[in-house]
Amino acid sequence: MTPEIFIKRQMNAISVRKLEVVQSLWSGCGEIVRYSVSGVSSISSVILKQIQVPAEMSHPRGWSSNHAAERKIHSYLVEQNWYETWSSQCDDECRVARCFGVFSYAEKNQAYILLEDLDDSGFHVRRNELTVFEAVLCLQWLASFHARFITRSPNKNWPKGLWEQGTYWHLNTRQDEWNAMPEGCLKSSARLLSEALENATFQTLVHGDAKVANFCFSKKMDKVSAVDFQYVGKGIGVQDVAYFIGSCLSENELELHLDYLLDNYFSELSRCLIDQGESPSLSEEVAKEWHLLFSVAWADFHRFIVGWSPNHKKNTSFSQKITSIGLSRF
Repeated sequence: MTPEIFIKRQMNAISVRKLEVVQSLWSGCGEIVRYSVSGVSSISSVILKQIQVPAEMSHPRGWSSNHAAERKIHSYLVEQNWYETWSSQCDDECRVARCFGVFSYAEKNQAYILLEDLDDSGFHVRRNELTVFEAVLCLQWLASFHARFITRSPNKNWPKGLWEQGTYWHLNTRQDEWNAMPEGCLKSSARLLSEALENATFQTLVHGDAKVANFCFSKKMDKVSAVDFQYVGKGIGVQDVAYFIGSCLSENELELHLDYLLDNYFSELSRCLIDQGESPSLSEEVAKEWHLLFSVAWADFHRFIVGWSPNHKKNTSFSQKITSIGLSRF
């Protein structure tokens, strides 16, 4: 089925026209394309994520293997399930693109995900870095998202159709990178770090790739929406928080403002939980557990960086310091 026919059928449109390629997907796995549609009330354009996973993938840093290919294929299946089954539970406080339909050829590793055009809906600003105060807007989005999916000691089948353990750097999916690490405390403690996060009493859905590039902002920088849910799955909120603030703030800003950022996140998390009808005592329990695990979550990501790209700009003295705090928990 061609993209145009799929869009026309899903939107019940009179006509469909390709406008532009917004972005190519990682490792030649397809592209994100904007299409115009006519005859659809209040909608003039849509976004189609066209996925076509090649038989052989090349990786810019050399991490190409059957395991990596399987992980990537599964990530697109997870994203389809997210938009089809889970995304409708998000509201304006954790805004995501509306899904208009999904179509896939499983045997061809090919799929279409048809989404709302967030640019057309007022979220057309993209940023590579943020001020500390702008970062709080995304932390509020994360807090609302985590509160919405909070669960205590979830069963083995939760979350159905998503990653059993969210985040793209999860240890079980990154054994090649772990093997590449130099011997030392971080490598030998990797399993302990991962298990501490997995065994936390309070779990939620984590975005899993909550970097600043995956947030779309309004013109006034007062509203935000998130995209790219390939690694959404079970986890604890501070995994997203640690990854996010490291993606958009400098080492000096993190040194100066880490407590402020965490206070904002946990205050908003508590507000959202209480607004949902949870008790103040439960929100305090969640905040206490996750706050203690923040440095563990940071160390868990730092473990991935050290194995994946030890000279990466994120391997900073600040990151090493927080990692040491996380390792001291064991």
